[in-house]
Amino acid sequence: MGALALATAAPVAYVAGFTVFKLTGRRMPRLTGYRFVHATVTLASSPAWLFGLALLIGGMVVQSIVLTRLPVSVVVPMYGPVMLVLLLVAVTNFRERVTPGELGALSVLVLALLAFAAAGGLLSGPVAAGSGGTWHADAPLWRIALLIGPSLVFPLWLFVVRDSPVDGRHAKRVTGVAFGLGSGVLVGCAESSGAGIARLLQHDPSGWQHVLRTPHPYIVVVAGLLGAGLAQIGLQRCRLSVLIIMLAVGSKASLWLGGILVYGQPWPETPVKFALSAVGLVLAVASVFTIPRHEREDPVAEEPAAPVQTPFAPPAVQPGWGTMLSAPVVEPRPAVPRSAAAMRYAAMQDEAARRRPG
Repeated sequence: MGALALATAAPVAYVAGFTVFKLTGRRMPRLTGYRFVHATVTLASSPAWLFGLALLIGGMVVQSIVLTRLPVSVVVPMYGPVMLVLLLVAVTNFRERVTPGELGALSVLVLALLAFAAAGGLLSGPVAAGSGGTWHADAPLWRIALLIGPSLVFPLWLFVVRDSPVDGRHAKRVTGVAFGLGSGVLVGCAESSGAGIARLLQHDPSGWQHVLRTPHPYIVVVAGLLGAGLAQIGLQRCRLSVLIIMLAVGSKASLWLGGILVYGQPWPETPVKFALSAVGLVLAVASVFTIPRHEREDPVAEEPAAPVQTPFAPPAVQPGWGTMLSAPVVEPRPAVPRSAAAMRYAAMQDEAARRRPG
């Protein structure tokens, strides 16, 4: 299979995995990053969610292999057609309504991907495989820390602070933009480290001991699982179209910047390609600011709350046979007729009362 075909298969696996996440989230109790242990146990005990996670892992493996053959400037625009397919899936299968503002944001994102494609040479002709350029898997730790550190701050804030359970008047409004960007930068970090692992194993497939001495496998596990969990929390409340579009923006921007600034991917060679890359980055940021920030939260199955007991409240009735059987209906007794002697006595009293002088 060619490098371009692999580059197309990776985003398809991502979209399939996140679609499984959307379907699975409807049958799960409400998940929050604040209740981290509860969310972890719920996700780990769901076979359907683990199947979606396997699809994501497969897409990440394919993505890592592609990045050893093609430059990152070519791989990033491959997500453009998949975003259009995703929009059709969200509208047809999940009955999601796409607002004019979201269509405008998607149009700006498509223009950004076209600019990246022109900068990567996709619009001028086929790209030869093997031109992936250098991918320094042995990058200095301080460079990797510059990539990982800021990428973890925003998602951790979402997990610990932003997703705390606050209801009522002070409830926080749900937004697919925040969840999409937060999970996207985590997925982008995992993709960058996955490409580093693929580069180390490209010429020596048995060199796992050297791989385990690098931070790459641990970044893949931590950032990948946190990104998948945050995406599931967002997909349980937000629309698929909004969250995945923002996830694509966050992950591909993190992958593109990380590949150039940390892992030694080539900068745009000519001033024209540099200008096109800058235009694409500006348009990608503009798509984030043009999409609506808040939306109505999707209904999620809530755990039944225990009834409040007070000293004067009647005891709660437990469900059982008593509540299933209807109470018997008591018919009123008919009036008992009086005897003849009683009736004559009453008539005599009435006659005596009439004869009594006024």
